[in-house]
Amino acid sequence: MTALGTGRTPGTRDKKRIANLDGVRGLCAMIVVIVHVAFSTGVVLGSESGPPQKGIWSILAVGLEVGLGPFFILSGMLLYKPFARMTLIGTPRPTLGKFFLRRGLRLLPGYWLLTAFCLLLLNFSSIDSVWYVLRPIVLLQNYDYMWYAGMDPTWTIPTEAQMYLVLPLLALLMHRLAGRVSDPARKVRRMMIPLGVMVVGGWAFAGYMHMEHLGPWPPEYWWPFSRFGLFAIGMGLAILSVRAESEPNAMPAVYRAARKRPNLFWVGALASYLVVCAAPLGEPGTWDYGTPQFAMVQHVAFVAFAFFLMVPLVAPKASSPLMDTVLSNRPTRFLGRISYGIYLWHFVVMYLWWQDGSVFGAPPQFANALIDKAGFWELLAVVVAGSIAIATVSFYFFERPLMRLGERWIRRREQAVAPVSRTAETPLPEKQSASV
Repeated sequence: MTALGTGRTPGTRDKKRIANLDGVRGLCAMIVVIVHVAFSTGVVLGSESGPPQKGIWSILAVGLEVGLGPFFILSGMLLYKPFARMTLIGTPRPTLGKFFLRRGLRLLPGYWLLTAFCLLLLNFSSIDSVWYVLRPIVLLQNYDYMWYAGMDPTWTIPTEAQMYLVLPLLALLMHRLAGRVSDPARKVRRMMIPLGVMVVGGWAFAGYMHMEHLGPWPPEYWWPFSRFGLFAIGMGLAILSVRAESEPNAMPAVYRAARKRPNLFWVGALASYLVVCAAPLGEPGTWDYGTPQFAMVQHVAFVAFAFFLMVPLVAPKASSPLMDTVLSNRPTRFLGRISYGIYLWHFVVMYLWWQDGSVFGAPPQFANALIDKAGFWELLAVVVAGSIAIATVSFYFFERPLMRLGERWIRRREQAVAPVSRTAETPLPEKQSASV
């Protein structure tokens, strides 16, 4: 079935790289790098060290933690969209084998390469059991929590993987809920019910993991549940996008607003970022863990930032010269293409620059114990250059070849099955059948 008004199959449409979405990946990857460099050079410290060390710059740096949320929304939207099409416009059910193979080849090879590097060069002297090595390989370091130098930001990888596992089951639930009614608008409303539960549940869990009895940075902080709301919002945007594609006259109100005033949504994103900077009920410009009330307010601002940033980028026919200028330029799109590698490797570059880790003759130290080893601008320049270089090599010479290998395997399987299917549907004389 062809997507309405596109001239492409839904699968082709989903795979097509949209310039602004590549660009937002690159922009957010750089934001994540900047905030981690700020935390690792003393620009941001705990309130026990006194007022923010760099004044307004410390406050603005803390707010850049919002850069992670759009990645989760983007994952939820792009991965769920084929399932949403199945439910709303009757396209074939996505093949789960292909889904898991593609997701695994996108997520795991680069991550396992990083894991091997960090275990052998940075954490080798800390290895005390087989489980120490296996824990990150099987993506369980979030539950049986263990810190690994160089892998500091990779707590999000198990979160992504677990969402991949849950997504088909969630899609089945939403399909059955929607299947009980025929009206498209009612289908959409029913599909939104589980997503609303996920959003509210994520907000509640954000408060729970800041309960006083758990203490600062408990193991629960690394669990995926508080981030599921961002995936849910992405899935909701996928539903609205399919609804808009299939029935342009029934364009959802939020997409109509984004088409009419796209830049206003980015004003909303800026306002949400400033709320995070202001840290209501907390200490601005610090890395303090905070109370449940503080965490729940911040969670709303984090989610709002990602929502307002992404809506005008995914709304059909929404466009803005500002957004095109910021996101569609070649450097930003290139950074988006290699953004996963930048995210994976930027802490490794820090540890190598600090000369910290087993390869340098001593067990590694936490990054916050090394804040005097480099200034902000020095470390930022090194980390940006180093992580881009490593990510480029990893993507073009390791990750992409494996993804292409997976796609070739899928095509061969499809070509092998297709003649059998056609023969079963339309019996042919033996001689003709042999020539198919």
